[in-house]
Amino acid sequence: MTKNLAASRLSSFCRGLLAATTLAFCLAPAAAQTRKELGRMWTFEAAPLGWFQQAYDFTPTQQWLDHARLSSLRLGQRNDKGEISYFCSASFVSDLGLIMTNHHCARDSIVAVQGKEDWLKDGFYAAAYDNELKVPGLVVSQMISQRDVTKEVNETSAEAVKAKAEKEQPELSHQVIALYQGGNYQLYSFRIWDDLRLVCAPHGQSAHFGGDDDNFCYPRWGLDFTFLRAYVNDKPADTKATHFSWRTEGAKEGELVFVTGNPGRTGRLQTYAQCEYLRDHVYPGQLDRVHKMLADLNDKAKESPEKEKELRAQILRFENTRKAFQGYLDGLRNPRVMAIKQKAETELREAVAAKPELQEQYGDAWDKLAALQQEKAEAAGNRQKLMDLTKAEAEQQKRIGEACFAVYGTSIPPDATMSLRISDGLVKGYAMNGTRAPYFTTLYGLFARHQEFGGVHPFDLPKAWLDKEKQLDLKTPFNFVATCDIIGGNSGSPMIDKDQNVIGLVFDGNIEMLGNNYVFDDEVSRTVSVHPAIIIEALRKIYGAGRIADELEKKAAKKRGGRAG
Repeated sequence: MTKNLAASRLSSFCRGLLAATTLAFCLAPAAAQTRKELGRMWTFEAAPLGWFQQAYDFTPTQQWLDHARLSSLRLGQRNDKGEISYFCSASFVSDLGLIMTNHHCARDSIVAVQGKEDWLKDGFYAAAYDNELKVPGLVVSQMISQRDVTKEVNETSAEAVKAKAEKEQPELSHQVIALYQGGNYQLYSFRIWDDLRLVCAPHGQSAHFGGDDDNFCYPRWGLDFTFLRAYVNDKPADTKATHFSWRTEGAKEGELVFVTGNPGRTGRLQTYAQCEYLRDHVYPGQLDRVHKMLADLNDKAKESPEKEKELRAQILRFENTRKAFQGYLDGLRNPRVMAIKQKAETELREAVAAKPELQEQYGDAWDKLAALQQEKAEAAGNRQKLMDLTKAEAEQQKRIGEACFAVYGTSIPPDATMSLRISDGLVKGYAMNGTRAPYFTTLYGLFARHQEFGGVHPFDLPKAWLDKEKQLDLKTPFNFVATCDIIGGNSGSPMIDKDQNVIGLVFDGNIEMLGNNYVFDDEVSRTVSVHPAIIIEALRKIYGAGRIADELEKKAAKKRGGRAG
């Protein structure tokens, strides 16, 4: 198939996109949140409309869900073999293919195009379309359709189902996703946007202000945004029908909000015995290795400024990994978390035992998994033995996933699989260190933090910010928190209100959120987002990027009486 023919077929396909996908996404919605400890990472095909109505007096229409899904993106990198690895989330935020994601998701891309410049440190802004730089290999995927293929996968294989889909719709990319540990399989089909160009990125120190000290913390002042643009036939993409609008003033405390993104991996369906094994045998060893690698990288970075520039992004990734692993381990060492896990497991086993057919099919899976954890502990250091045990473990995990799906169905969300989810929550502060954390921070706090730490790294503001202090509105909201359910992979997700206005850009969680990897609890865990007001303030007054601010706020459209462009 020629490139032009493929583009023509895809264009024809997309003209009927909204109407066609409405039919594809009509599964029975969940009536309520059955098991809170399993979180709120809902799939779009089984969005819990009953729960949304019960909890918030709001029921999204199918059109609402379709538009939110099509405006949400998954960010990845294509390698030399054509394979794509996905690692972050993103979204369309204008008529003309403008894409919003996190700076830390785009670090490697910035490095790839900066040449002898240091845009990772100094920031970048393209003043015109012609200056927007193509980023080799960077792609976003947009989920076009979905189909339950559980029966077909169990009768043939996931590979066979995917191959059939590729033959029938070669213009799309297809992925078979195992949900509920294999209790259910979905075929997701995507449009791939592969001509992405760098538009604007802030100073690295502004994006990562507070560095490793403030990572996974709140209150926070991270300007963690980057804008890209999708192009088609060397022109900005037409995304009039599939983008989120912009709400500069953001949301108020107590307001309903949603995160639409791609959480990477959670272990909420893992058993109590599996969690014990991770706590006692896996995370301690992983943390030790990460500490050693970080020490080695930091030593090498001290050799010269050039070496520090080369290793900067890698060091930041490993610092993030170290803190994440520590948070997961701390969660598993928390007696309250483990007690919730134990109670949930007991109640599921009792529900299985209450139905003889389920008990016969799945009843011994938990005991078998527990025995496998003991064997894994005893086989430490034997790579071959561990591989065999891991394969056996996967078989038992699938049985437990099937049992869980048989008992609860889609009233519970599946574990994260780096596929698109929607998570509901409220903008809300929380109790912290004997006081309360406010639901938002301001520019006042950013300059205060710089002064209170003497401007010493990682609390040093770039000179451009210090020079413009008097021109900035220091009351501008900076970061804020909400109770939405996220994990790694959600970085770059849009946070939207019920009218599908962007009211935040997800980039972090507080340290308490990391324990949600195995048991969800929103008492004090929070999602941390960049406020849209600080993005606009920075674009206009720090980076001279008024055209992007206008595009987001559609001010050019208002002046012309038409759309921004």
